[in-house]
Amino acid sequence: MNLSAKTEYACLAMLELAKEYESGEPVQLRLIAAEHGIPARFLVQILLQLKGAGLVASTRGAAGGYRLARPPQEISLAEVIDAIEGDDRPTSNAAKSSPLVRTLLGFCCEASELERNRLEAESLADLVSTATEREPMYFI
Repeated sequence: MNLSAKTEYACLAMLELAKEYESGEPVQLRLIAAEHGIPARFLVQILLQLKGAGLVASTRGAAGGYRLARPPQEISLAEVIDAIEGDDRPTSNAAKSSPLVRTLLGFCCEASELERNRLEAESLADLVSTATEREPMYFI
Protein backbone atom coordinates (compact mmCIF):
# COMPACT_ATOMS: atom_id res chain seq x y z
CA MET A 1 0.00 0.00 0.00
CA ASN A 2 1.43 3.35 -1.03
CA LEU A 3 0.25 6.47 0.73
CA SER A 4 0.65 9.87 -0.85
CA ALA A 5 2.36 12.55 1.24
CA LYS A 6 -1.03 14.24 1.62
CA THR A 7 -2.61 11.07 3.01
CA GLU A 8 0.32 10.40 5.31
CA TYR A 9 0.14 13.95 6.67
CA ALA A 10 -3.63 13.61 7.14
CA CYS A 11 -3.13 10.39 9.13
CA LEU A 12 -0.42 11.99 11.27
CA ALA A 13 -2.60 15.04 11.97
CA MET A 14 -5.54 12.83 12.91
CA LEU A 15 -3.33 10.77 15.24
CA GLU A 16 -2.10 13.97 16.93
CA LEU A 17 -5.71 15.07 17.40
CA ALA A 18 -6.59 11.62 18.75
CA LYS A 19 -3.68 11.79 21.19
CA GLU A 20 -5.00 15.10 22.57
CA TYR A 21 -8.71 14.19 22.40
CA GLU A 22 -9.18 13.60 26.15
CA SER A 23 -8.01 17.12 27.01
CA GLY A 24 -11.02 18.57 25.16
CA GLU A 25 -8.86 21.44 23.95
CA PRO A 26 -8.30 22.19 20.26
CA VAL A 27 -4.81 21.54 18.92
CA GLN A 28 -3.14 24.37 17.06
CA LEU A 29 -2.21 23.67 13.48
CA ARG A 30 1.28 25.07 13.90
CA LEU A 31 2.03 22.55 16.66
CA ILE A 32 1.06 19.61 14.43
CA ALA A 33 3.05 21.06 11.54
CA ALA A 34 6.15 21.59 13.68
CA GLU A 35 5.96 18.15 15.32
CA HIS A 36 5.91 16.30 12.00
CA GLY A 37 7.65 18.69 9.62
CA ILE A 38 4.49 19.29 7.60
CA PRO A 39 4.29 22.55 5.63
CA ALA A 40 1.64 24.62 7.45
CA ARG A 41 -0.05 25.83 4.25
CA PHE A 42 -0.41 22.24 3.07
CA LEU A 43 -1.74 21.13 6.45
CA VAL A 44 -4.44 23.82 6.34
CA GLN A 45 -5.73 22.36 3.06
CA ILE A 46 -5.65 18.84 4.47
CA LEU A 47 -7.51 19.79 7.64
CA LEU A 48 -10.15 21.64 5.62
CA GLN A 49 -10.67 18.48 3.57
CA LEU A 50 -10.96 16.41 6.76
CA LYS A 51 -13.40 18.98 8.15
CA GLY A 52 -15.49 18.71 4.99
CA ALA A 53 -15.59 14.94 5.52
CA GLY A 54 -16.90 15.49 9.06
CA LEU A 55 -13.83 14.05 10.77
CA VAL A 56 -12.55 17.23 12.46
CA ALA A 57 -14.04 20.40 13.86
CA SER A 58 -12.33 23.75 14.20
CA THR A 59 -12.38 26.58 16.70
CA ARG A 60 -11.40 30.11 15.72
CA GLY A 61 -9.39 32.55 17.73
CA ALA A 62 -6.12 32.73 19.64
CA ALA A 63 -6.94 29.61 21.63
CA GLY A 64 -8.44 27.92 18.60
CA GLY A 65 -7.36 24.96 16.57
CA TYR A 66 -8.67 21.58 15.50
CA ARG A 67 -10.14 18.61 17.34
CA LEU A 68 -11.72 15.33 16.32
CA ALA A 69 -15.43 15.53 15.53
CA ARG A 70 -15.96 12.09 17.11
CA PRO A 71 -14.09 10.02 19.70
CA PRO A 72 -10.90 8.45 18.29
CA GLN A 73 -12.21 4.92 18.87
CA GLU A 74 -15.04 5.70 16.43
CA ILE A 75 -12.80 6.86 13.56
CA SER A 76 -11.09 4.20 11.48
CA LEU A 77 -7.95 4.62 9.46
CA ALA A 78 -10.04 3.73 6.38
CA GLU A 79 -12.23 6.81 6.95
CA VAL A 80 -9.21 9.11 7.04
CA ILE A 81 -7.72 7.62 3.87
CA ASP A 82 -11.09 7.73 2.09
CA ALA A 83 -11.52 11.41 3.02
CA ILE A 84 -8.27 12.27 1.27
CA GLU A 85 -7.99 9.74 -1.56
CA GLY A 86 -11.53 8.47 -2.01
CA ASP A 87 -12.55 4.83 -1.97
CA ASP A 88 -10.87 3.31 -5.00
CA ARG A 89 -11.64 -0.36 -5.34
CA PRO A 90 -10.24 -2.26 -8.32
CA THR A 91 -12.18 -2.27 -11.58
CA SER A 92 -11.40 -3.59 -15.03
CA ASN A 93 -10.68 -1.43 -18.05
CA ALA A 94 -10.68 -4.43 -20.36
CA ALA A 95 -13.24 -4.17 -23.14
CA LYS A 96 -13.64 -7.92 -23.28
CA SER A 97 -14.12 -9.95 -20.13
CA SER A 98 -12.10 -13.12 -20.61
CA PRO A 99 -11.51 -15.77 -17.92
CA LEU A 100 -8.04 -14.30 -17.35
CA VAL A 101 -9.44 -10.80 -16.83
CA ARG A 102 -12.12 -12.09 -14.44
CA THR A 103 -9.54 -14.12 -12.49
CA LEU A 104 -7.15 -11.18 -12.21
CA LEU A 105 -9.92 -8.78 -11.21
CA GLY A 106 -11.25 -11.29 -8.67
CA PHE A 107 -7.80 -11.62 -7.11
CA CYS A 108 -7.30 -7.84 -6.99
CA CYS A 109 -10.74 -7.36 -5.44
CA GLU A 110 -10.00 -9.99 -2.80
CA ALA A 111 -6.65 -8.40 -1.92
CA SER A 112 -8.27 -4.96 -1.80
CA GLU A 113 -11.03 -6.25 0.46
CA LEU A 114 -8.50 -7.75 2.91
CA GLU A 115 -6.64 -4.44 3.03
CA ARG A 116 -9.89 -2.52 3.45
CA ASN A 117 -11.05 -4.75 6.32
CA ARG A 118 -7.75 -4.23 8.12
CA LEU A 119 -7.96 -0.44 7.73
CA GLU A 120 -11.55 -0.40 8.94
CA ALA A 121 -10.63 -2.51 11.97
CA GLU A 122 -7.93 -0.10 13.15
CA SER A 123 -9.20 2.99 14.98
CA LEU A 124 -7.20 6.10 15.73
CA ALA A 125 -7.36 5.17 19.42
CA ASP A 126 -5.83 1.76 18.64
CA LEU A 127 -2.92 3.37 16.79
CA VAL A 128 -2.28 5.96 19.51
CA SER A 129 -2.31 3.19 22.10
CA THR A 130 0.15 1.10 20.09
CA ALA A 131 2.45 4.09 19.59
CA THR A 132 2.52 4.95 23.31
CA GLU A 133 3.22 1.32 24.24
CA ARG A 134 6.26 1.29 21.97
CA GLU A 135 7.82 4.50 23.29
CA PRO A 136 10.99 3.66 25.20
CA MET A 137 11.10 4.20 28.95
CA TYR A 138 14.22 5.73 30.40
CA PHE A 139 15.12 5.04 34.01
CA ILE A 140 17.70 6.95 36.00
